[in-house]
Amino acid sequence: MAEPSAGTTERRLPEHVTTPLLTLITTRSMDEDYAHVAQQRAAAGDVRPQVARPHWSSVLAIAALGVMAAVVAAQTDRQADVDELSRAALIEQIDMRSDEVRALQRQVVELTSSNAEAASRSTQLQGRLDDIQSRVRRAELNTGYSAVHGPGVRITVDNRPDVEVNSEIRDEDLAILVDGLFEAGAEAVAVNDQRINVLGGIRNTNRAIHVNGRPIIPPYVVSAIGDPRTLQARLLQTSQGQEWFTLVDGLDFVYSSENVDDIRLPPAPERALRDVIELDADAFSGPTREGSSP
Repeated sequence: MAEPSAGTTERRLPEHVTTPLLTLITTRSMDEDYAHVAQQRAAAGDVRPQVARPHWSSVLAIAALGVMAAVVAAQTDRQADVDELSRAALIEQIDMRSDEVRALQRQVVELTSSNAEAASRSTQLQGRLDDIQSRVRRAELNTGYSAVHGPGVRITVDNRPDVEVNSEIRDEDLAILVDGLFEAGAEAVAVNDQRINVLGGIRNTNRAIHVNGRPIIPPYVVSAIGDPRTLQARLLQTSQGQEWFTLVDGLDFVYSSENVDDIRLPPAPERALRDVIELDADAFSGPTREGSSP
């Protein structure tokens, strides 16, 4: 690498760049004061050399800078103490918040586990509830205490005009037909929209027929929900069905039947059950085993 020649002078930085700020301000201020005083003396004709004296404004500037430096230093020391205290307080708060966050995280884990267990129990309970509801619906269907609809058979029965009283349709005739339909596979049966169930019945009161305690008049419409493809054929195969058709032919009933895509049957009227008294089983054990009545 080539070295600079001896005649080449190094480039030096300006004086105002290398001079400290406080020295530069003081020097320039004093130089300006000297120049100002010299100009005033020259204008007055006084060319005597003057002893350099600092201007009072320079002294004040220097004093102000000193005071400012002292204040800055004091504030710096005081701010350092404040910063240190603030840093310690911030670290303490961070530690406290970290502990709180860890506690909250543990609570989240516990609550998540509890929610999972509750969801599992809810699923189990929902399964049991669905099973109970299904059993209730089946029980309501079997007992007749719920409205139902579906395909089935509609049978209409009536007396001939001017029929004798002894040849009229009676309660036991309709009961035979209803029993035959149940035996043939009917799931629900109603007579003139009166649902038949175990607590209801078909009874004669004088010449009127009552179903579930309510009078009905001819023509008697017997609606049965079941498979319409087989219900009428299977009715003919039952003993009650054969007895019913014997009555139809012998007493010359007016009889017609048809398959229906959708039959709607109302629920049976609710009836209050009799009171049941629970007795001690030991009171019946001895006499019953010996064959005597209690």
